[in-house]
Amino acid sequence: MTKPFGSLTDDEVQLAGRVELRRVVVTDDVESWDLLLYPAGGLEPIAVDAFSLDELTRTNPPSSRDLADGVAKVVLGCHGLRRIEPWTMSRDASSWSARVAVVPAAAAGGAGADAAESPGAPTAG
Repeated sequence: MTKPFGSLTDDEVQLAGRVELRRVVVTDDVESWDLLLYPAGGLEPIAVDAFSLDELTRTNPPSSRDLADGVAKVVLGCHGLRRIEPWTMSRDASSWSARVAVVPAAAAGGAGADAAESPGAPTAG
């Protein structure tokens, strides 16, 4: 059964395998998105979160998908998850998906999690 991200148990988080961003409503000023979390190999989402992006007409804004990615990063991070591969766009360009993994406890609070998510990013050495 699909539930809000905030209702996920630790056991359910451990099953996570893929995240999907879906653009569901688009107007001139606002886009509404769904963030869905799927178990590894699963077809039915275990969690969903909905959010909206507004003020999209600002000068030189980042793409709305980049803004949605930022929201996804925060929501996933709150549950100890992170995206482990680049987003893959659907054929109709309305959704993007990527694999996710549980962040090891040692990396959860440090820069290691960000560096692992950004290929080619400098690492402390």
